[in-house]
Amino acid sequence: MLSEKMRELLASRNMTKEELAELCDLPFETIRNIYYGKTIDPKISTIMKIADAFKLSVNCLMGHPEYTSEEASIIKYYRSCGEHGRSLILLTAKYEATAARAEREASNRHKIPCLIPHGNISDGIVYDMCEVVEVETAISRAYVSIQITSNDLVPVYFKGDILLFENRFPLDGEYAAFYIGNKAYIRKFMEEDGKYILKSVRKMGKNIELSGLDRLEYIGTCCDIIRAQ
Repeated sequence: MLSEKMRELLASRNMTKEELAELCDLPFETIRNIYYGKTIDPKISTIMKIADAFKLSVNCLMGHPEYTSEEASIIKYYRSCGEHGRSLILLTAKYEATAARAEREASNRHKIPCLIPHGNISDGIVYDMCEVVEVETAISRAYVSIQITSNDLVPVYFKGDILLFENRFPLDGEYAAFYIGNKAYIRKFMEEDGKYILKSVRKMGKNIELSGLDRLEYIGTCCDIIRAQ
C-alpha cells in the first residue's frame, strides 16, 4: 500500500525519487526500496518523514481514512453550524476533554510517603527527625518524595516544592538524594577524574567528594517535581 501511494503521490506532484529522498533527508536507497516494494515494513520514523514531506498524515500515506466515520460526522456538523453553534461545540469539546484528562489522571494516581525535613536543607537532612506524610502522584515510577522547606536550593528547587524520586541510582549529571551517615543530601551526582562528587545545588552548600561509593546509599533519583502553588 505504501509503495502504491508513493508512486501515486510522486506522479501527481511531478516529483522524482531523488527529490523525495532529499526532502525527507533519507538515503536514496531507502526511498527506492519502498518505491519498488522491496521494503515491506519500513520503520515508523521513515514513514513519518515521508508523510511530512508530502504534508499528509501517516494514516493518509498508508491509505487509511483521515477520520473515522464518527469524526467525519462531527466535522460535517461543525462546518454546517453558524458562528454561535461552532462556539458551543468548541466550548463543549474543551470541557469534556479537560474532564476526561482529569479522570484519567485520577485513575492513575497513587500515594507515596513524603519526608518533610526540619532545618537547613543544603547542609543535609537529619532524616530520623523528618515528619512523614503522604502525597498523591500520577508518576508511576515515583516511590518516595521530599518536600523542600526552605529556599536553600534556589534556583533549582524552591520552598514548597515536592521532589519525587524513583528507586534507581543516578546517572552522571542527575539530581538525587543520598544517605551518608545519619544525614540525607539532595545533590547533583557527578563523576570527575575517577572521583564521585555530590555537587551542591547552590554555591552556599558544600560539595561532597568521595573516592568510592562504599559510604554512599541512595534514596533515589529525582524523576519529577510538584511545584509549590
